[in-house]
Amino acid sequence: MLIPFIVLILFVFLCLCLYLHDRSVLSSCAAELAGKGAAEKYRSEKELEEWLRGQAPGLAGGKLLCLRETQAAVKVTKQRIIVSYTGQTSLLGGLKAKEEEQAIRLNPTKRLRSIRELKNIQSGKPSGLRN
Repeated sequence: MLIPFIVLILFVFLCLCLYLHDRSVLSSCAAELAGKGAAEKYRSEKELEEWLRGQAPGLAGGKLLCLRETQAAVKVTKQRIIVSYTGQTSLLGGLKAKEEEQAIRLNPTKRLRSIRELKNIQSGKPSGLRN
């Protein structure tokens, strides 16, 4: 009676470990893809969204241990990039996972100019002059 119970506990523990591994893989893939998209600051939203959708399946492929039927969704706006992965497995009654990460699209040139302008305003210098 004790041996089957121990085997059951070990099986459940193994399944949960594989599930948690796959969730962390999906989360890191979503974060990586959102970061890649944020680095592409000069592409249009539509072009960037198509590029990220092309990159998404290959990023998580081959890294998952128990989740199947993974789907990737990408949404790109002027300010943000949102990437989500979903997957499911038939183990333990059908576990599902959805991981979503987002990144902010920044224009470094515009940001640096606005910071310099703020510093000039604080120091009392006219905004047209350079240091």
